[in-house]
Amino acid sequence: MGTLGKRLASSAFLISITIFTIFFAPEWVFFLVVLSFSVLALNEFFILAQKKDIVINRYLGIFFGIALAFSMFFSAEAVVLATACLAIFIFNFHRSLRGQALISVAMTLFGIIYACWFFLHLLKIKSLPHGDFWVFYTILLVKGGDAGAYFVGKKFGKIKLMEHISPNKSVEGACGGFLATVILSLGSKVYLYSIPIFHLLWLGILLGVLSQLGDLAESLIKRDVGVKDSGQIPGLGGILDILDSLILTIPFVYYYLITFHPPVP
Repeated sequence: MGTLGKRLASSAFLISITIFTIFFAPEWVFFLVVLSFSVLALNEFFILAQKKDIVINRYLGIFFGIALAFSMFFSAEAVVLATACLAIFIFNFHRSLRGQALISVAMTLFGIIYACWFFLHLLKIKSLPHGDFWVFYTILLVKGGDAGAYFVGKKFGKIKLMEHISPNKSVEGACGGFLATVILSLGSKVYLYSIPIFHLLWLGILLGVLSQLGDLAESLIKRDVGVKDSGQIPGLGGILDILDSLILTIPFVYYYLITFHPPVP
């Protein structure tokens, strides 16, 4: 099976799991799926960081990543992050680690925030009125934009977007992904029928930009450590590769919804 076939097969499998988990599975299943994805992404991030010879206490970081998931229900994320910071500092009190204390604390805490906390806002979105539709909307727009960028880039891509970060990304692909995101957002009026069209337009525009910035951000990390993919999922890379464009968009959607209070679907 070629790369495209593997990509489509893996995507179809993940799409099926996603739809079932959002709309049909019990809440605890949704929680476990989101938690699993965030922990796996965090683990991949720590593996990437260790390729730069950075000292990471992976188990301590994963423990606090899991703790963050439970803290989301009590709005206690600040307590968990502060405790994590303290614990990571204590870990680095060891004499042999003092030469890497700054970078070790910074990278471990950043990994928890980047790979776990941002993505775990999906739990907060799900808890909102008709949150299942908003979760579906967010994933549809971001991954639909990814697909648009991939296929348009493959067909028409000639001008490199940022070759020093991601050699395969093109300006044409970025434009295709952006337009796909905006169109999918406007088309979501079909099931978000009470949402004013200007909310869908602005969300589409902003997610179209943020999702591609998230993709480039993870590409920058991989380029720095000299790897192509963060994992080994056929056609898709790793979990962090799958979530990269979602990581920056999910918190934005949540805070947009609780700030502007668009009417429920």
